[in-house]
Amino acid sequence: MKRIRLPESWRERAIVISDVDDPESWFTTLPEFKTEKRKREWMLSRIAAQQLGDAPYRSLSQSGRYAGAAIGDEPVGIDVQVVRDIDERATHLFLSDDEFASMQRCTIAHRIIHFWCAKEAAWKKRGGEIATLKKIALKLKEETASGLLFDSVETFATEDVVVALTTLTRPTS
Repeated sequence: MKRIRLPESWRERAIVISDVDDPESWFTTLPEFKTEKRKREWMLSRIAAQQLGDAPYRSLSQSGRYAGAAIGDEPVGIDVQVVRDIDERATHLFLSDDEFASMQRCTIAHRIIHFWCAKEAAWKKRGGEIATLKKIALKLKEETASGLLFDSVETFATEDVVVALTTLTRPTS
């Protein structure tokens, strides 16, 4: 198993893994799956979660040969996406006009995947209670060399994957 390098601030609450040999050996029993692909995704995301330990909340994600997990004392969301070409005309399905304008100003490679991941992670943190990703409002605060920082989510690109993790809620006083 290979652990993917993530930002230092994420390391206690998130992990992304790949290249797991014989993932079935990690489980004594497995649920039934319609496809081998779905079975492998299920196993990989749960292996990732096992690396983090217990917490009141957790989130899982998988894409291709990668799987991620996040834990927290409050609801948390993670999304993992293998880098691939996506036509930016598809953004109307999940970005508001303001978010699309923010994305257009970004120079980061695979910017559409960063926005998609951020939306997915934010949606997962809310437990899927919001009907569509387009209704998840995100405000872009900063672009870095390796990711985007939104008001409630941060993205990070490494190797051939983009990962998004929701940020911790800051207490108000």
